[in-house]
Amino acid sequence: MNPTFYSQDLNRKIFLSDVGSLSVSDQKLLLEETRDAVRDIDIKIKEVGSLERRSGIKSDSDWLHRANKKRRVCLEFAAELNTMLGGAARPKVDYDEAFNKHFNEILLHYLGADLERIKNEAAVLARADVERR
Repeated sequence: MNPTFYSQDLNRKIFLSDVGSLSVSDQKLLLEETRDAVRDIDIKIKEVGSLERRSGIKSDSDWLHRANKKRRVCLEFAAELNTMLGGAARPKVDYDEAFNKHFNEILLHYLGADLERIKNEAAVLARADVERR
């Protein structure tokens, strides 16, 4: 799976595997854009959570899942760009992170749309557990 990011600043879709072919100035611009996107997503998630607590109305779990997925993609891009621009070595992926990534990809392959329904059900149950405490 090759994550993509649509850059408004560069006015095009970019694959994670292609960030190394960008000019340094485009890499810097894309890094700042992905950092801004993560900040914006974090703010929106906090606002939704705050509204949910104040109103008692459950937030849309599909929206929350999509927001978190977009956040993870932005973080992947930012990490890759940060490594390229800073000359640092890529951080090692721990076993649990690698396992969960591949496990979710395999589940998606076999379950398709049912996976989203199952994740949503698990999210509802998890929120209920957290609220009881």
